[in-house]
Amino acid sequence: MPTPSTMDDGDLFFELPLNRWPLFENQSLAKSKLVLRYDLVAQLDMFNAEGTGLGLRDPYSAAREIRMTPRDRKRLAALIDAGSYDVYSTRAALSTLLSDEELNAIRIPEDDQAKLQIYLNAYSRGLLAVLLDGTDIAITSRSSLASVLQGEAREQVLVNVQNIAKRLGIVPGDLVFYISRLAEMILAISYFRRVFELMIPNMQALLKFVKKLHDTQGVDMRFPGLKRDTDAVIGRGRDTMVFLKQYFRHFTRVEDFFETITPEKFQRLSIAVNVHYRAIGLLICFWQIRIDQWRRKFANVKGEARTGTLEQRYNFFKEVIDVCQDRLTEPLEHMRGAEIHI
Repeated sequence: MPTPSTMDDGDLFFELPLNRWPLFENQSLAKSKLVLRYDLVAQLDMFNAEGTGLGLRDPYSAAREIRMTPRDRKRLAALIDAGSYDVYSTRAALSTLLSDEELNAIRIPEDDQAKLQIYLNAYSRGLLAVLLDGTDIAITSRSSLASVLQGEAREQVLVNVQNIAKRLGIVPGDLVFYISRLAEMILAISYFRRVFELMIPNMQALLKFVKKLHDTQGVDMRFPGLKRDTDAVIGRGRDTMVFLKQYFRHFTRVEDFFETITPEKFQRLSIAVNVHYRAIGLLICFWQIRIDQWRRKFANVKGEARTGTLEQRYNFFKEVIDVCQDRLTEPLEHMRGAEIHI
C-alpha cells in the first residue's frame, strides 16, 4: 500500500492550490488552497498565505478579510461550489467567468496527456477510422496524427470530412467544433478512468479495513448499529467501483459514434457526458478524501498498514469514513446503469 507522500498532487480531486492556474489577482489568495472536507464543503487553507493568518478557514469569512476585486470574489465563490477540484470540474465551474485564453490554460499538462494514450486510443479509433476511410494511413503517434492532412492522403481525408459534414447538415468548417467537443469529452472520460483505476487498490484496501471492523467478534454489542453502518459503507463502495467500471467499459462504444452521427445524437451525447463526468468527479473525490486520511492514520513509512485498537478503528470509521455518506446517493443514481447512447 503506498504511503501518503506518493500521491500525485495533480490527481487529487479534493485540493486546489489557487496558484495552479493564473486565476486570481490577489496574491495572498493565490498562495492559498481550497480543501474539501469529508462532506465536500470547501475550506480555505491559508498556511502559505503571508500576512493573512494560518490554518483552515471558512472561505467566505476569509474572503471578507482579504482585499479582493469583484472578479476574484466571483471566481472564488464559483470554486467553493464546484464539488470537486479535478481539472474538468474546475473548468466547468469557471467557464462563464474566464476569458478563452484563461480557460484554455486550465488543462491537463502535456506530460500527463501521454499517460492517457491507452484510453484515448480505445475511445478515438472510430473517429479516426471514419476520417481515414479509403487511405492506408496508420495512426501510431501524435506526430502521425498531425500528418493526416499532409501528403497523398490529404484529398481523401478532406472528402471524408465533407461527407461527415453533409451527414450533419452543416458546413465543413463547423465540423471542427463537433470534433473538438468530442475530443474534450473523450479526454475528460479518459482522465477520470486513469485516476479511478489508479485509486482502485487503495479503495479496496479501505473497504477491507471497514469489513475487518464489521467482522470483529462482538463489535455490534460494544458499538450498537456498527454492523448496519459498515454494511452500508461497503455497499456504496462496491457500487462505486462496479458502476464506474461498467461505465468506462461501455464508453468504448463512442468509437461507433461518427458512423451514424446526427446533430441530435451529438447533443444527447454532450448532455449525457456532462452529467456523467460531474458524477464521476464527485465519487472519486469523496473516496479520495477518506483514502487519504486512512493512509495518514494507518500507514507507516514502509507503506504497511497499522491495525490500531478496536476503539481507534471505530472512532476513525465514525469520524472520517461514515460521514455524509448521503452525498453519494445522487451521483450513484446517475451512474447506476449509465450508458452512452450512440
